[in-house]
Amino acid sequence: MLHHIAHHIARRTATALLCAATTVIATGCGPAGTEAGAEGTASATGAQHRFDTMTPEEIDRQARDALKNTTSMRFTGRASSDGRQVEVDLAMDVHGSCNGTVGNSLGTLRIIKKGSLVHVRAGEDFWRATFRRGMTPEQAEEKVALFKGRWIKPPRMMSQTLGRICDGFDVLVEGLGPASDGNSTREADATVGGRPVAVLAGRTASETTTVYIAKEGKPYPLRGTVVGGTAPMDLTFSDHDEPVDTTPPPPDRILDPTKLR
Repeated sequence: MLHHIAHHIARRTATALLCAATTVIATGCGPAGTEAGAEGTASATGAQHRFDTMTPEEIDRQARDALKNTTSMRFTGRASSDGRQVEVDLAMDVHGSCNGTVGNSLGTLRIIKKGSLVHVRAGEDFWRATFRRGMTPEQAEEKVALFKGRWIKPPRMMSQTLGRICDGFDVLVEGLGPASDGNSTREADATVGGRPVAVLAGRTASETTTVYIAKEGKPYPLRGTVVGGTAPMDLTFSDHDEPVDTTPPPPDRILDPTKLR
């Protein structure tokens, strides 16, 4: 279910960023209805769509079947779990490669990962939160000046920690849909990014999960929201099966902290 996605993204991202902020870059950490943004729409032609003869569970099953062989996707939006809030704009694939940004209260981190090779870049706020632990303000600002705007090639342990942000593509894809428990309802059709979608909603006493499924082309989920509960989220899903750009930064823009000693 979608709240599992919110928990997965929020937990992995927050853990990785918090580890980065407490290890001073060189030591690493151990393991670890129609909604806003979707516009209501009616059929432009009046023609019946195949979804119109299906139950919500059948539409959901078609979306899940379409996702089975998906090799990559871009996740954009915000998620939270257990008070950890993150914003994400991240393209990921089945091989664990990724390219994009993740952010929380510490700031925003840009990450490019291919295999075990990880490069990250962050702004002043992130590095200041990182270096102010265990350093004088003057020492921290010296580090911030050195790191800001630079791509960093983290040491192995930290690369593994930050790289976990990009793991679990299959888990995320598996969760894209309301539970097929017979309680889903079909709401009014809408559009996401200009594309017509069927809208499925599942409700419990504490939360409403809504999935927006493409009516044109493959029936991929294009957006998912969870309102209420402990893991609210609002994510859009795009660039299905598009190659993830893992081109490394230019060598003259990369700083290797292990060579500063």
